[in-house]
Amino acid sequence: MDSDFTGGPGFLAFVATFALVVATVVIMLSLTRHLRKMRARSAREEAREEAREADFAAGSADSAGDAAPLRGDEDGDGRGDEVAGEAGDR
Repeated sequence: MDSDFTGGPGFLAFVATFALVVATVVIMLSLTRHLRKMRARSAREEAREEAREADFAAGSADSAGDAAPLRGDEDGDGRGDEVAGEAGDR
């Protein structure tokens, strides 16, 4: 049995495979960070909604049926007064 095999896929194939593995790891880390942010945002929004519902229930029980604005907002839309030049303006 005579074997004339002189090489394998070569260095270029190794580099290409290594690049694919590195890209996959980077993409997976990015996805993990993004999903973690989305879970945290969802939890904050749920806590806000529960607090608003609790405030609304407490406000409507105190005012005998009148819908009170939430947390001091005049409109009840969560924004309050918009004044130009304040630190919180976007």
